[in-house]
Amino acid sequence: MAKKKRFNYLRRKLAEGTWFRIIITILSFALLVSCITASTMMKGQGALYIGALGLMSVIYAAYAVLDMIPRVRDPEKNYLPSRIAGFTSGFILIIWICLIVIGFLKLS
Repeated sequence: MAKKKRFNYLRRKLAEGTWFRIIITILSFALLVSCITASTMMKGQGALYIGALGLMSVIYAAYAVLDMIPRVRDPEKNYLPSRIAGFTSGFILIIWICLIVIGFLKLS
């Protein structure tokens, strides 16, 4: 006789701050793309606002990563969207670090 599959219809609630972290990650990615696009269109001679947008993108990504670390404790909450947002923000930070290092290498 075949085993019956059991389905669990109880959904765990999202962890607090998940939507805020997701919005910050999306905003950070949008700022990254807009900085790259504007800098490419201006052939690397971007204005001050491009640097300000880039700095805001780095700050948002760093905040999302650092905010994710201490909040993954309660087993009753669903942390998957929060972790995805945190790892995506970490990837955005790595991209920014690479772009800054490349910029300094081209400068010298």
